[in-house]
Amino acid sequence: GDGVSSWNVGNATNLSGMFFGCRSFNGDVSQWNVANGTNFSNMFLWCSSFNGDVSSWNVANVTDLSDMFAWCPSFNGDVSSWNVANTTNLRQMFMACRSFNCDLSAWDVTNATTLESMFGGCTSFNN
Repeated sequence: GDGVSSWNVGNATNLSGMFFGCRSFNGDVSQWNVANGTNFSNMFLWCSSFNGDVSSWNVANVTDLSDMFAWCPSFNGDVSSWNVANTTNLRQMFMACRSFNCDLSAWDVTNATTLESMFGGCTSFNN
């Protein structure tokens, strides 16, 4: 494996830019405990190969998801059950995610202050 699957990120609050520009990265992060995370901005920005399973991630404390999956044309992860009620910044979260088409109808974006270009360039998105 690529090793990241066993990483303990349980105490991390700021994961911004963690894999920024890692164009070949498609590591297994499905079991990560990210419950303490608050800032995930740019986390997978420009990770053009990434399509990892993040469906079980607890993002309830995250306030910034801006550009998290921006320019990830392979990403079509299931984030339908994510609790984004505390998230304020969703700017360009899925920008240019050409494969992304997840149903986000259950998302509560009441507290979001910016959704600018959240789905810009998402040519497959029709939910």
